[in-house]
Amino acid sequence: MTSIKSKKKVLVFIDWFLPGNKAGGPIRSVANLIDHFDTEFDFSIITRDTDYTESKPYSGINSDAWNVLPDGKRVYYISAGQLNKNTIAQLLRDEKYDAVYLNGIWSQAFTAWPMKELKRSKFKGEVIVAARGMLAPSALAIKATKKKLYLHLAKWRNDFSNVIFHATDLKEASDIRNAIGDKTEILVAGNLPRMIAATFQHAAKKPKELRIISVARISPEKNTLYAIEVLSKVKIQLSADFYGPIYSEEYWLECKAAAEKLPANINLNFLGAIAADEISKSLANYDLLFMPTRGENFGHIILESLQSGTPVLISDQTPWKNLVKENAGWDLPLQSQDAFVKIIESIWGMNESEFRIWSEGAIRFSKQYASNEKLIVDNRKLFS
Repeated sequence: MTSIKSKKKVLVFIDWFLPGNKAGGPIRSVANLIDHFDTEFDFSIITRDTDYTESKPYSGINSDAWNVLPDGKRVYYISAGQLNKNTIAQLLRDEKYDAVYLNGIWSQAFTAWPMKELKRSKFKGEVIVAARGMLAPSALAIKATKKKLYLHLAKWRNDFSNVIFHATDLKEASDIRNAIGDKTEILVAGNLPRMIAATFQHAAKKPKELRIISVARISPEKNTLYAIEVLSKVKIQLSADFYGPIYSEEYWLECKAAAEKLPANINLNFLGAIAADEISKSLANYDLLFMPTRGENFGHIILESLQSGTPVLISDQTPWKNLVKENAGWDLPLQSQDAFVKIIESIWGMNESEFRIWSEGAIRFSKQYASNEKLIVDNRKLFS
Protein backbone atom coordinates (compact mmCIF):
# COMPACT_ATOMS: atom_id res chain seq x y z
CA MET A 1 0.00 0.00 0.00
CA THR A 2 1.48 3.36 -1.06
CA SER A 3 1.48 6.03 1.62
CA ILE A 4 0.51 9.56 0.76
CA LYS A 5 3.32 11.99 1.53
CA SER A 6 2.12 14.90 3.65
CA LYS A 7 2.82 18.44 2.52
CA LYS A 8 5.56 20.39 4.27
CA LYS A 9 4.11 22.93 6.69
CA VAL A 10 5.40 26.48 6.22
CA LEU A 11 4.69 29.26 8.72
CA VAL A 12 4.88 32.79 7.30
CA PHE A 13 5.40 35.93 9.41
CA ILE A 14 4.62 39.27 7.79
CA ASP A 15 3.67 42.64 9.31
CA TRP A 16 0.73 43.24 6.95
CA PHE A 17 -1.18 40.86 4.72
CA LEU A 18 -4.44 40.47 2.83
CA PRO A 19 -7.02 41.89 2.79
CA GLY A 20 -4.65 44.81 3.41
CA ASN A 21 -2.89 46.44 0.49
CA LYS A 22 -1.39 49.67 1.82
CA ALA A 23 1.99 48.09 2.61
CA GLY A 24 2.48 47.46 -1.10
CA GLY A 25 4.89 44.98 -2.65
CA PRO A 26 5.65 42.58 0.24
CA ILE A 27 1.97 41.67 0.59
CA ARG A 28 1.75 40.92 -3.12
CA SER A 29 5.04 38.99 -3.09
CA VAL A 30 3.88 36.66 -0.32
CA ALA A 31 0.36 36.25 -1.69
CA ASN A 32 1.70 35.35 -5.14
CA LEU A 33 4.18 32.87 -3.64
CA ILE A 34 1.41 31.12 -1.71
CA ASP A 35 -0.97 31.12 -4.69
CA HIS A 36 1.62 29.39 -6.86
CA PHE A 37 2.52 26.70 -4.31
CA ASP A 38 -0.56 26.16 -2.16
CA THR A 39 -1.03 22.68 -3.64
CA GLU A 40 2.57 21.70 -2.84
CA PHE A 41 3.05 23.23 0.62
CA ASP A 42 0.77 23.83 3.59
CA PHE A 43 1.06 27.56 4.34
CA SER A 44 -0.10 29.39 7.46
CA ILE A 45 0.34 33.16 7.86
CA ILE A 46 0.70 35.24 11.02
CA THR A 47 0.14 38.98 10.67
CA ARG A 48 -1.53 42.06 12.19
CA ASP A 49 -5.30 42.51 12.14
CA THR A 50 -4.98 46.00 10.62
CA ASP A 51 -3.71 47.43 7.36
CA TYR A 52 -0.59 49.59 7.18
CA THR A 53 -1.10 53.00 8.90
CA GLU A 54 -4.55 51.87 10.09
CA SER A 55 -5.78 51.17 13.63
CA LYS A 56 -9.19 49.68 12.81
CA PRO A 57 -9.17 45.87 12.36
CA TYR A 58 -10.22 44.40 9.04
CA SER A 59 -13.91 43.70 8.73
CA GLY A 60 -14.98 40.10 8.35
CA ILE A 61 -12.08 38.53 10.23
CA ASN A 62 -11.67 37.20 13.77
CA SER A 63 -8.78 38.82 15.64
CA ASP A 64 -6.45 36.67 17.75
CA ALA A 65 -7.67 33.53 16.01
CA TRP A 66 -7.01 31.43 12.94
CA ASN A 67 -9.09 32.42 9.92
CA VAL A 68 -9.58 30.76 6.55
CA LEU A 69 -9.95 33.40 3.82
CA PRO A 70 -12.36 32.90 0.90
CA ASP A 71 -9.47 31.75 -1.32
CA GLY A 72 -8.37 29.17 1.27
CA LYS A 73 -5.43 30.98 2.86
CA ARG A 74 -5.05 30.25 6.59
CA VAL A 75 -4.24 33.43 8.52
CA TYR A 76 -3.85 34.32 12.19
CA TYR A 77 -4.60 38.03 12.74
CA ILE A 78 -3.02 39.46 15.91
CA SER A 79 -4.64 42.47 17.56
CA ALA A 80 -2.54 45.37 18.83
CA GLY A 81 -3.32 44.40 22.43
CA GLN A 82 -2.04 40.84 21.94
CA LEU A 83 1.00 41.63 19.81
CA ASN A 84 3.86 40.69 22.12
CA LYS A 85 6.70 38.19 22.52
CA ASN A 86 4.55 35.74 24.47
CA THR A 87 1.91 35.58 21.74
CA ILE A 88 4.52 34.97 19.06
CA ALA A 89 6.22 32.29 21.16
CA GLN A 90 2.91 30.54 21.91
CA LEU A 91 1.93 30.47 18.24
CA LEU A 92 5.25 28.86 17.40
CA ARG A 93 4.73 26.24 20.13
CA ASP A 94 1.12 25.45 19.22
CA GLU A 95 1.91 23.62 15.99
CA LYS A 96 4.89 21.92 14.39
CA TYR A 97 6.27 23.45 11.19
CA ASP A 98 8.92 22.33 8.71
CA ALA A 99 9.94 25.84 7.72
CA VAL A 100 9.43 29.43 8.89
CA TYR A 101 9.47 32.26 6.35
CA LEU A 102 10.14 35.75 7.75
CA ASN A 103 9.50 38.86 5.67
CA GLY A 104 11.81 41.80 6.19
CA ILE A 105 14.75 42.62 8.41
CA TRP A 106 13.66 45.38 10.76
CA SER A 107 10.34 44.18 12.17
CA GLN A 108 10.61 43.51 15.89
CA ALA A 109 7.31 41.65 16.13
CA PHE A 110 7.46 39.61 12.92
CA THR A 111 11.19 39.01 12.47
CA ALA A 112 13.18 39.59 15.68
CA TRP A 113 10.73 37.94 18.12
CA PRO A 114 10.16 34.82 15.98
CA MET A 115 13.90 34.43 15.37
CA LYS A 116 14.62 34.68 19.09
CA GLU A 117 12.00 32.05 19.92
CA LEU A 118 13.16 29.74 17.14
CA LYS A 119 16.71 29.93 18.41
CA ARG A 120 15.60 29.40 22.03
CA SER A 121 13.54 26.36 21.10
CA LYS A 122 16.33 24.96 18.89
CA PHE A 123 14.00 24.77 15.88
CA LYS A 124 15.21 22.05 13.51
CA GLY A 125 13.48 23.25 10.34
CA GLU A 126 14.46 25.85 7.79
CA VAL A 127 14.37 29.54 8.71
CA ILE A 128 14.17 31.74 5.62
CA VAL A 129 14.42 35.54 5.74
CA ALA A 130 13.21 37.52 2.72
CA ALA A 131 15.25 40.73 2.61
CA ARG A 132 12.62 42.56 0.51
CA GLY A 133 15.16 45.16 -0.66
CA MET A 134 15.82 46.35 2.89
CA LEU A 135 19.57 45.72 2.67
CA ALA A 136 20.12 47.73 -0.50
CA PRO A 137 22.50 50.69 0.02
CA SER A 138 19.70 53.17 -0.72
CA ALA A 139 17.48 51.54 1.92
CA LEU A 140 20.28 51.29 4.50
CA ALA A 141 20.96 55.02 4.05
CA ILE A 142 17.59 55.82 5.66
CA LYS A 143 17.98 55.87 9.47
CA ALA A 144 21.49 54.60 8.78
CA THR A 145 22.88 54.78 12.33
CA LYS A 146 20.03 52.79 13.84
CA LYS A 147 20.19 50.12 11.14
CA LYS A 148 23.99 49.85 11.33
CA LEU A 149 23.79 49.32 15.09
CA TYR A 150 21.08 46.66 14.75
CA LEU A 151 23.05 44.72 12.14
CA HIS A 152 26.21 44.94 14.26
CA LEU A 153 24.40 43.54 17.30
CA ALA A 154 22.62 40.88 15.24
CA LYS A 155 25.88 39.61 13.82
CA TRP A 156 27.55 39.72 17.25
CA ARG A 157 24.69 37.59 18.67
CA ASN A 158 24.82 35.25 15.64
CA ASP A 159 21.14 35.99 14.97
CA PHE A 160 21.57 35.07 11.31
CA SER A 161 23.42 31.81 11.85
CA ASN A 162 21.54 28.83 10.35
CA VAL A 163 19.33 31.27 8.44
CA ILE A 164 18.74 31.20 4.69
CA PHE A 165 18.24 34.58 3.03
CA HIS A 166 15.85 34.91 0.10
CA ALA A 167 17.13 37.35 -2.54
CA THR A 168 15.04 38.17 -5.59
CA ASP A 169 18.04 38.70 -7.89
CA LEU A 170 21.83 38.62 -7.94
CA LYS A 171 22.11 42.29 -7.04
CA GLU A 172 20.09 41.75 -3.87
CA ALA A 173 22.22 38.70 -3.08
CA SER A 174 25.28 40.96 -3.26
CA ASP A 175 23.59 43.53 -1.02
CA ILE A 176 22.82 40.82 1.56
CA ARG A 177 26.41 39.57 1.60
CA ASN A 178 27.74 43.11 1.97
CA ALA A 179 25.42 43.75 4.94
CA ILE A 180 25.43 40.36 6.69
CA GLY A 181 28.67 38.68 5.62
CA ASP A 182 30.33 36.72 2.83
CA LYS A 183 29.44 33.35 4.32
CA THR A 184 25.70 34.07 4.42
CA GLU A 185 23.58 31.33 2.85
CA ILE A 186 21.41 32.82 0.11
CA LEU A 187 18.84 31.44 -2.30
CA VAL A 188 18.03 33.59 -5.32
CA ALA A 189 14.42 33.33 -6.51
CA GLY A 190 12.68 36.06 -8.48
CA ASN A 191 9.28 37.35 -7.43
CA LEU A 192 6.40 35.41 -8.91
CA PRO A 193 3.70 37.13 -11.00
CA ARG A 194 0.16 37.50 -9.80
CA MET A 195 -2.16 34.75 -10.97
CA ILE A 196 -4.85 36.84 -12.66
CA ALA A 197 -8.03 34.84 -13.02
CA ALA A 198 -9.78 37.11 -15.53
CA THR A 199 -8.55 38.70 -18.74
CA PHE A 200 -9.72 42.28 -19.04
CA GLN A 201 -10.36 43.89 -22.41
CA HIS A 202 -8.14 46.94 -22.59
CA ALA A 203 -10.03 50.18 -23.21
CA ALA A 204 -9.56 51.71 -26.65
CA LYS A 205 -7.03 54.54 -27.03
CA LYS A 206 -8.34 57.68 -28.68
CA PRO A 207 -5.91 60.05 -30.45
CA LYS A 208 -5.16 63.29 -28.63
CA GLU A 209 -6.46 61.85 -25.37
CA LEU A 210 -4.43 60.36 -22.54
CA ARG A 211 -5.44 58.61 -19.34
CA ILE A 212 -2.58 58.13 -16.87
CA ILE A 213 -2.60 56.02 -13.72
CA SER A 214 -0.16 55.78 -10.83
CA VAL A 215 -0.49 53.16 -8.08
CA ALA A 216 2.01 53.88 -5.32
CA ARG A 217 2.05 55.28 -1.83
CA ILE A 218 2.65 59.03 -1.68
CA SER A 219 6.22 59.05 -0.43
CA PRO A 220 9.69 60.34 -1.38
CA GLU A 221 10.92 56.91 -2.49
CA LYS A 222 8.00 56.62 -4.92
CA ASN A 223 8.88 60.10 -6.24
CA THR A 224 5.33 61.43 -6.32
CA LEU A 225 6.47 65.07 -6.32
CA TYR A 226 8.76 64.38 -9.27
CA ALA A 227 5.82 62.90 -11.19
CA ILE A 228 3.76 66.03 -10.54
CA GLU A 229 6.64 68.22 -11.68
CA VAL A 230 6.82 66.25 -14.93
CA LEU A 231 3.10 66.71 -15.50
CA SER A 232 3.46 70.45 -14.94
CA LYS A 233 5.67 70.61 -18.06
CA VAL A 234 3.31 68.69 -20.33
CA LYS A 235 1.59 70.90 -22.90
CA ILE A 236 -1.18 68.55 -23.99
CA GLN A 237 -4.55 67.80 -22.33
CA LEU A 238 -4.56 64.74 -20.08
CA SER A 239 -6.14 63.20 -17.02
CA ALA A 240 -4.14 61.45 -14.30
CA ASP A 241 -5.43 59.37 -11.39
CA PHE A 242 -2.97 58.76 -8.55
CA TYR A 243 -3.92 55.84 -6.27
CA GLY A 244 -2.10 55.17 -3.03
CA PRO A 245 -2.09 55.94 0.70
CA ILE A 246 -0.30 58.93 2.21
CA TYR A 247 2.98 57.77 3.76
CA SER A 248 4.32 61.12 4.94
CA GLU A 249 2.04 64.02 5.83
CA GLU A 250 4.84 66.54 5.27
CA TYR A 251 5.61 65.13 1.83
CA TRP A 252 1.90 64.97 0.99
CA LEU A 253 1.58 68.70 1.69
CA GLU A 254 4.42 69.35 -0.77
CA CYS A 255 2.71 67.21 -3.39
CA LYS A 256 -0.64 68.85 -2.78
CA ALA A 257 0.85 72.32 -3.16
CA ALA A 258 2.53 71.33 -6.43
CA ALA A 259 -0.68 69.75 -7.73
CA GLU A 260 -2.65 72.92 -7.03
CA LYS A 261 -0.27 74.83 -9.30
CA LEU A 262 -0.72 72.50 -12.27
CA PRO A 263 -1.91 74.18 -15.47
CA ALA A 264 -5.51 73.81 -16.61
CA ASN A 265 -4.64 71.17 -19.22
CA ILE A 266 -3.70 68.70 -16.48
CA ASN A 267 -6.55 67.05 -14.57
CA LEU A 268 -4.90 65.28 -11.61
CA ASN A 269 -6.91 63.33 -9.05
CA PHE A 270 -5.67 61.78 -5.81
CA LEU A 271 -7.95 58.80 -5.16
CA GLY A 272 -6.41 57.11 -2.11
CA ALA A 273 -5.75 53.39 -1.72
CA ILE A 274 -7.26 50.94 -4.18
CA ALA A 275 -8.41 47.43 -3.27
CA ALA A 276 -6.04 44.71 -4.42
CA ASP A 277 -8.71 42.85 -6.38
CA GLU A 278 -9.62 46.04 -8.29
CA ILE A 279 -6.13 46.89 -9.53
CA SER A 280 -5.94 44.74 -12.67
CA LYS A 281 -9.39 45.78 -13.88
CA SER A 282 -8.61 49.45 -13.22
CA LEU A 283 -5.26 49.35 -15.03
CA ALA A 284 -6.95 48.15 -18.21
CA ASN A 285 -8.91 51.41 -18.34
CA TYR A 286 -5.80 53.59 -18.67
CA ASP A 287 -3.30 54.27 -21.44
CA LEU A 288 -0.18 54.51 -19.28
CA LEU A 289 1.20 53.63 -15.87
CA PHE A 290 3.45 56.50 -14.76
CA MET A 291 5.80 55.68 -11.90
CA PRO A 292 9.18 57.48 -11.85
CA THR A 293 10.23 55.71 -8.65
CA ARG A 294 13.60 56.25 -6.98
CA GLY A 295 14.02 52.52 -6.59
CA GLU A 296 12.12 49.23 -6.59
CA ASN A 297 13.22 45.81 -5.43
CA PHE A 298 10.68 44.41 -7.88
CA GLY A 299 7.61 46.52 -8.60
CA HIS A 300 4.55 44.25 -8.70
CA ILE A 301 2.36 47.05 -10.01
CA ILE A 302 4.65 47.37 -13.03
CA LEU A 303 4.18 43.71 -13.91
CA GLU A 304 0.42 43.88 -13.28
CA SER A 305 0.19 46.89 -15.59
CA LEU A 306 2.00 44.98 -18.33
CA GLN A 307 -0.29 41.99 -17.76
CA SER A 308 -3.27 44.32 -18.22
CA GLY A 309 -1.96 45.61 -21.55
CA THR A 310 -1.11 49.05 -20.17
CA PRO A 311 2.43 50.13 -21.10
CA VAL A 312 4.56 51.68 -18.38
CA LEU A 313 6.65 54.83 -18.07
CA ILE A 314 9.06 54.25 -15.20
CA SER A 315 12.53 55.21 -14.02
CA ASP A 316 15.60 53.10 -14.68
CA GLN A 317 15.81 52.36 -10.94
CA THR A 318 13.84 49.09 -11.11
CA PRO A 319 14.63 45.57 -12.39
CA TRP A 320 12.47 46.24 -15.46
CA LYS A 321 14.93 47.25 -18.18
CA ASN A 322 15.03 47.79 -21.96
CA LEU A 323 11.25 48.01 -22.21
CA VAL A 324 11.34 49.97 -25.47
CA LYS A 325 12.92 47.03 -27.29
CA GLU A 326 9.91 44.94 -26.27
CA ASN A 327 7.36 47.65 -27.13
CA ALA A 328 6.23 47.35 -23.51
CA GLY A 329 7.09 50.81 -22.19
CA TRP A 330 9.92 53.13 -21.27
CA ASP A 331 12.49 53.07 -18.45
CA LEU A 332 14.23 56.44 -18.24
CA PRO A 333 16.92 58.03 -16.06
CA LEU A 334 15.59 60.52 -13.54
CA GLN A 335 18.12 63.17 -14.49
CA SER A 336 15.88 64.57 -17.24
CA GLN A 337 12.23 65.36 -16.62
CA ASP A 338 11.97 66.52 -20.22
CA ALA A 339 12.53 62.94 -21.43
CA PHE A 340 9.45 61.85 -19.49
CA VAL A 341 7.49 64.78 -20.89
CA LYS A 342 8.43 63.83 -24.45
CA ILE A 343 7.18 60.27 -24.02
CA ILE A 344 3.90 61.38 -22.42
CA GLU A 345 3.20 63.78 -25.27
CA SER A 346 4.05 61.13 -27.89
CA ILE A 347 1.59 58.65 -26.36
CA TRP A 348 -1.09 61.35 -26.33
CA GLY A 349 -0.87 61.55 -30.12
CA MET A 350 -1.18 57.80 -30.72
CA ASN A 351 -4.30 56.41 -32.34
CA GLU A 352 -5.71 52.99 -31.46
CA SER A 353 -3.64 51.00 -33.98
CA GLU A 354 -0.41 52.73 -32.91
CA PHE A 355 -1.18 52.24 -29.23
CA ARG A 356 -2.14 48.58 -29.80
CA ILE A 357 1.49 47.82 -30.70
CA TRP A 358 2.54 48.91 -27.20
CA SER A 359 -0.42 47.32 -25.43
CA GLU A 360 0.20 43.96 -27.09
CA GLY A 361 3.92 44.34 -26.48
CA ALA A 362 3.23 44.85 -22.76
CA ILE A 363 1.11 41.69 -22.58
CA ARG A 364 3.66 39.67 -24.57
CA PHE A 365 6.53 40.82 -22.34
CA SER A 366 4.61 39.99 -19.16
CA LYS A 367 3.81 36.52 -20.49
CA GLN A 368 7.49 35.92 -21.24
CA TYR A 369 8.30 36.73 -17.62
CA ALA A 370 5.45 34.69 -16.17
CA SER A 371 6.24 31.62 -18.28
CA ASN A 372 9.84 31.42 -17.10
CA GLU A 373 10.02 27.94 -15.58
CA LYS A 374 13.18 28.89 -13.68
CA LEU A 375 11.07 31.22 -11.51
CA ILE A 376 8.96 28.30 -10.32
CA VAL A 377 11.95 26.01 -9.81
CA ASP A 378 13.92 28.61 -7.85
CA ASN A 379 11.01 29.51 -5.58
CA ARG A 380 10.19 25.87 -4.92
CA LYS A 381 13.76 25.44 -3.61
CA LEU A 382 12.99 27.88 -0.80
CA PHE A 383 10.96 25.20 0.98
CA SER A 384 12.14 21.96 -0.63
